[in-house]
Amino acid sequence: MTSLEMRNLIFEALAENDPKNTPDGHTFDNYGYKGCVSNLRSIVEFIAIKYGLIEKVVEIPKIAWGAQGDNPWFKKNTNFDEDNLNLFNEELYILINHNVLSPGAIGNYGDNLPYFHVTKYGLNCLENRDVLPYDSIGYMEKISAISNIDDWEKFYIEQSLKCFNADAFEAAMLMIGLAGEYLANKLIENMATFLKTREVSLYSIYQDALQNKRAISQKYLEYEEILGKVLNIKDDSNHYKYPELREFSPLLDGAAKAIYATYLRLTRNGLAHPSNLKMDRVECFTIMTCYIKYCETQYKYLSYFTAHSSVDGTS
Repeated sequence: MTSLEMRNLIFEALAENDPKNTPDGHTFDNYGYKGCVSNLRSIVEFIAIKYGLIEKVVEIPKIAWGAQGDNPWFKKNTNFDEDNLNLFNEELYILINHNVLSPGAIGNYGDNLPYFHVTKYGLNCLENRDVLPYDSIGYMEKISAISNIDDWEKFYIEQSLKCFNADAFEAAMLMIGLAGEYLANKLIENMATFLKTREVSLYSIYQDALQNKRAISQKYLEYEEILGKVLNIKDDSNHYKYPELREFSPLLDGAAKAIYATYLRLTRNGLAHPSNLKMDRVECFTIMTCYIKYCETQYKYLSYFTAHSSVDGTS
């Protein structure tokens, strides 16, 4: 079994809320996402057998929730061999180091390992587990479901996932950044077409602002500024002229909008040139997790611009 497979199994075991999918009918959801390492290991083992990642040679012993259980011994009380037991412990400590899990659990448990709880950040990871970058297939299915997304956007994102899951976090950020830059360029171009049809006076202002701007980052700032003007245009009845467009804005929260800015900071100042700047797993993980929402919302803008780029309102 690989490190990635074990990591995915741990996430799935923590997030599982159906007692039928556990060896003894207990889930972390039942107990406030806290318990003992032995509880986690037994659920992980159960799922690994279900997926055919390991062979079942002995029954998984039933362990009371919060009990430390016996020391695992291959073919005696566990189906995990020594390599997989070591891998489980290694991935467990990586998740602790990255604040997904924390030692100790309040209540009838203990203050230190083997007792632990899922952190608030960890709960967020579990909530979004169907689109976590660890799950490349699920992630790309979510991306592919975005209306009108094109193949180049998907290509850059898929390359980023491959880098992330190989622990090449700097390369992952470069590729997700290229996806963001490609998307930004499409927004800039489609805004111009939209304005030329719908708001000629703003089109002239926009074209003048873009003049002599070579960097995509500078052009994107002009796009955001003109978008703000468009959102505030009112008609003769003092109603907002583009109410549908205004509805998209709250979806671009601070974290999502920071993706593009973060990429520019890293690539222009660090990753694209020799330096000591490094990305860690958590920072990269956070950016890639929220990129789906960011991408989905930006394509809503693109679809709107396209649909309203002719006089009669058709695409």
